[in-house]
Order: sequence, then C-alpha cells, then structure tokens
Amino acid sequence: MKLNIHKKVLILVLGAGLTTFLVLGIFSYFGKNIVQRDMALMSVELGEKSANYTHNLLINQLKQTLGELALARAQFMDRELSIIKEDAEILASAMTEIMSQPENYLPKTLPDPRTDSVRNDEPYRIYAPDIRDNLTPEIQNELELAANINVILAETLKTYEGYNATAFVGGEKGWYICARLVLDKDGKTDYNTPIHFSHERIYEFDPRKRPWYIAAKNANKPVISQLYRTIEADGYLQIGASAPFYDAAGNLIGVAGVDSSNIDLYNWVNEVSESGDIINFVLNDTGEIIFSSQTEGILAVNNSKDLRHGSESTLAAAVEKMIAGEQGVLPVTLNDENFYIAFASMPETGWSVGMLVSEKDILSTTAGTRDYFQTQVANLQAQMRQEYSYMNNLVVGVPVVLLIILFLMSTGLARRFVKPIHELSDGVRDIASGNLDKKLDIETGDEIEHLAVTFNAMTDELKTYMANLTKATAERERLATELDVATDIQRGMLPKDFPARADFELYATMTPAKEVGGDFYDFYFLDEKHLAVTVADVSGKGIPAALFMVISKTVLNNFAASFYKQNGLAPVVAAANEQLCANTEAMMFVTVFIGVLDLETGEFVYVNGGHNPPVVYRAEENHCDFLDVKKNFVLGPMDGIPFVEQKITLKHGDLLFIYTDGVTEALNTAEEEYLPDRLIAFMNSTDCAADLKTLLKNIRGDVAAHVGEAEQSDDITMFALRFKGGGKA
Repeated sequence: MKLNIHKKVLILVLGAGLTTFLVLGIFSYFGKNIVQRDMALMSVELGEKSANYTHNLLINQLKQTLGELALARAQFMDRELSIIKEDAEILASAMTEIMSQPENYLPKTLPDPRTDSVRNDEPYRIYAPDIRDNLTPEIQNELELAANINVILAETLKTYEGYNATAFVGGEKGWYICARLVLDKDGKTDYNTPIHFSHERIYEFDPRKRPWYIAAKNANKPVISQLYRTIEADGYLQIGASAPFYDAAGNLIGVAGVDSSNIDLYNWVNEVSESGDIINFVLNDTGEIIFSSQTEGILAVNNSKDLRHGSESTLAAAVEKMIAGEQGVLPVTLNDENFYIAFASMPETGWSVGMLVSEKDILSTTAGTRDYFQTQVANLQAQMRQEYSYMNNLVVGVPVVLLIILFLMSTGLARRFVKPIHELSDGVRDIASGNLDKKLDIETGDEIEHLAVTFNAMTDELKTYMANLTKATAERERLATELDVATDIQRGMLPKDFPARADFELYATMTPAKEVGGDFYDFYFLDEKHLAVTVADVSGKGIPAALFMVISKTVLNNFAASFYKQNGLAPVVAAANEQLCANTEAMMFVTVFIGVLDLETGEFVYVNGGHNPPVVYRAEENHCDFLDVKKNFVLGPMDGIPFVEQKITLKHGDLLFIYTDGVTEALNTAEEEYLPDRLIAFMNSTDCAADLKTLLKNIRGDVAAHVGEAEQSDDITMFALRFKGGGKA
C-alpha cells in the first residue's frame, strides 16, 4: 500500500514525538526537584535585577527623550530666526538692486503717517529729526527711488500674518520706509483699519540710532538682533534680523530688516510641545533669561540676572555649558529640589534652549516596576510546577512496548521516504545547472511523483519562454534605438544657436513630455530687416506628434519665405493650413503663433492660429500683460479657413514671451493647473529686464515649484524675443 506524504510525515512525527516525550519524561522526573529548588532561589534575585534594570533603562530613556526634545525646540526656534534673517537678506538684496540700477525704476511716493492714514501692511515713510525740516532734493530723490521696495515689503509681511511684525528699510541719510502688521485685542489683523501712531515718538525716530541698524552696519553683514522696543510709547519688545544694502559702487546706503514681537516668538517655542510638568526657557549669550514659561522665580524673564553668578551652583555650571554652545542633560538642584536640565544651542543667535524636569516626576514613572516583576516571577514559578506535573503524568502513561514499535516503524518509513526525495533532488540539480532536456522518472504514487511530472512540464515551458524572451528583447532594443535616433533628429531640427545682435535678443527652450514631442519653435530672417518667429503645439505626444511637427515646421517656413513679402502673413498661414489639410489623414492639428518683426521700426505683424495668447512686456511701464489675439482656428483639420493678421509696435526694451499650453496647464499632484493668472502675476513680480536665458529659467522654476513631484503632463516650450532697436525709451 502506497502512502502519501502527509501520512508518511504524520507517522514519522508521531514516532519521533513519542520518543522525545519518553526521554524528556525521564529527565523531568529526576530534574523536577532540582529545578523547583533553583526556581525558588532565583525568583527573588531575578525580580530584583529585572526591576533595577527597568528602573535604570526608563530613566536613561526619559533623559534621552528630554535631550532630543530640547534639541528639537532649539532647532525649531533657530530655523524660525533663520527664516527672519533670510527675509532681511532678500529685502537688502532687492534694495541693492534698486539703488544700483536707478535707471530701471520710476520714483514712487509713500504715505506719511503724520498727515496720512496708514493701514496694516501698507508701506509708509518717516524722516529723522535732523532732515525732516531740511529735506534736500538729493534725499528726496533717494527716498522716492527706495520706495520701489513697497511691494516686496508688503509681500514679505504676508508670511507673518497673525503676528505683530514689521518689514523696513532705513537710509544712511535718515529716511525710513516701513510696513507693519499690528494685531488687535482679539489677536486678529484687520487690513482695513488704520494703524495708530504715537506722533511724538515718530518725530523723534531716527533709524540710524536703532539697535538693528547699528548691528548690521557694524557687522557689514546680515545679523539677528537682540531684543529692542518698538517706537510706540507702549511699544512691545521685538526681535528680528537686519542686513546692509549698497549702491553700484559698493557704498553703504542703508539697512533693511524684519522683526516680530518676542511674545510671538515664545509662542512658536511652546507650540512644539505643551506640558505642564516641564519648565521651558531660552538663555542668551550673557546668561540672562529672555523667554520662559515661568512668571516668577529665578527662571522668570523679569529676573534679568546672569545665572552663572546665582546661588545655585549646579544650575550655574549648567548655564556655563549652555553659553558655551554645548548640548546635554545634567542633574541640578533648585530650591533644595532635584531636577534634570536638558539643553541645546541655537547656532544662529548664540542662545540656548533649556528644559527643566523634576527628578520626582521622572522617578514616578518607574514606580511599581519592582512589585510587577516579582509578581510575574512568582506566577511563572507556579506555572512551571503545573507544567512539570502534567508532563510526568503523560510520560508515565505511555507503554514502553509502544515506544519500541514506533521507533522501529519510523526507521523503515524514513528510509522509504528519503529515497525518492534524493532522486528528485538530483534531477532538479541537473535542471538548475542548465540541462533543460533532463526528465525526472519517479513513480511513487504520491505528491513526490506529481512534483516530478510538474518539473518535467516546467522545463518544456521554460525552454519556450526563453526563446520568446530572446526574440522580445531584441525587438525592444531595436525600438529603443530607433526612438533615440528620433529624439536626436527632433532636437537637431530646433534652432540652438541664438544670434547675438544689437537690434534684438531671443532665447527659447523645448522640454518634451516623452522622448519626442509635438511642440516646436523656429526663427529665421526673411530679409535683412525682417525676422520671422514661430511657436507651435501639435496635438498629441510621442512619435506621431513629432512627425506632424516636422511637416508643420517645414510648411510654415516654406510659405513664409515665399508669400510674406507679396501677400502678408495671413495668406502665409492660410496657405500652410491648406497644405496640411491636403497631406494629413490622421485628424491631427497644430496651434500656431507666427509673427514677423521689423528690426528697424519695431512693427510686429502676427497671426494666432488657436494658440495661447503671448505675454507682452512694456519696458517703459515695467508691466506685463497678455497680447490681444484674434480667435483664429487651428491648422490642419479644416481647409478654406480665413486667418486675421494683427500688428503691434515694440519699443526699445519691449519683450514678447510666447509659450505652449504645457506651461499654463502644468498639473501638480492635486491635478491643479498652473493657469495664465499665475503666469502673468509671476512675470510682473520678476525682473523682465534680465537676460532672456535667466528670465526663462525663472519662469520654468516657478512652473516646477507648482508641479512639485507630479510627472510632466505635456510638452513645455518657451520663446522670448526682446526688441532693442529704436533707441532708448
């Protein structure tokens, strides 16, 4: 009778198990008394050691957690101060640009709080007492130029909404431009309510005498200031950062900065973790408390003493380490009570964050561990006695004769069981070495025989699969090679050499969503004074779009060179559309914006074939807006379509930014588009007078910031053309 593997294993395990029980029963019978005696002696010792180990482990873990929490708070507060410092550097950099390039900015006038009503976040101006009644044209002109910082001041304050904060710039000649956020009694910011000023203090205010101005000027670099009071009569303590700014010759013009109330900064610290059992405080580099959760005692803010000279020696030693910039957890004694102090440095300011926890609070968490472990050991001892008694009864009840029979049976069955497994193992080893023609011949009538049949079938299927895989791999490699060639061909068709000329400047980029794309740009001279530019977007992506892109680019170029001088631009686009309709059966289309610039007069003739409206930048106004375009149909799907030709005149420094919908329809992970409104807002906030490569890089960076981790959804093409003829505006 043939047995399956399940029955064979059952018999084998049963025999081995009974044999094992017999041996264990004999040993347990003789060892029971010894083990019970040793367990009684070890229980007390084990419980004591376990309790002590757990007690020490908990204390060390609590101290480590406390130190990590102090470090986290220090890093958090240091990061917030670094952000304020970065904002001050940004303001100073913007002021340096304004004061270094006065020809690029128009004079601006800001309200004066002595005579005008000033709202929250609205920039205003103040004069130092020594120039208020003796305002020279030079100072007035410098102030009106510096007033171009007003938008950046207001934008900077938006990141501090919900706090008492100020963004400001002060000049070496005594003028001062400032924008403030002032919270009402409910802690809200009302942008429509005028700010209240103490005019007596304003009349006395001189920015050059303020701590933030003196610190940045003396350091000649961005600095974080110590606490100082605002100019109001009931002014609150402020903390912030300031940075110097200069003119084109490197001369100091003034200092820019941002500050926030110390109450707000303390709230930032407490927002990290709230706990009524922990005393939180911040120490400056002279050993004085500047923030604290205590309202009285040696750790209160109003104490204003150097803690290194206090009566608590252990606390003074810890303060020495804090001032030295160290990090750690130390035991201290305060008012005859033991504490642990955790501290970490703030490298940006030289301050240190401290956290004080009572030793009683830490030890209370370990209470009861000793009793718990002793109880568990006693329970274990009782359970072991019960288990030993059960095993002894079981072993005594098994006949010796049955053990002998089971032993003999298991020996024979094991021999029969192992033999076919060895045969199977040898055959599989041959197959694994690469001999796919090997066939297993095992006839046991059980699962092992079925397994051998399965291995034989697997080798046949594996041979077929390897042949198919070789063929598929070769096909994929061929397609990959062809796709690489197509990518190189498409890139080669787009102009890469941008001419460096005195009468115009242009730069363009194209980033496909796949290896090859459907977007393209082109530029070429129709004659010595006419420059033609084209930006287009073929429907779809990949190789079909790339092929249609080649046809569209060639047709537009040929008709522009042939027809424009005699017929104008609209007939060129109409003829190109007829040609594309005649040669296209794939129902593809292309949106086109094509224009011709007269390099002497600045006249720009253009036709928009269903494309996104370009952005036009007027240098005189320093402002961007969308170009007015007629709603012409796209090229390719329908013939006989008329196209409307339009014209504008570009002046010196004016710029056209032409793009495809891959820019405005770029999606982030939330499926939100970049949108035209964000594009025009960004271009009005950036420096459109910069070189075109930098401008396109900045726009692409803003699109990337919106997209984030999302995959690029469409081809992105950007083309910028600046007219430089016609003389200065």
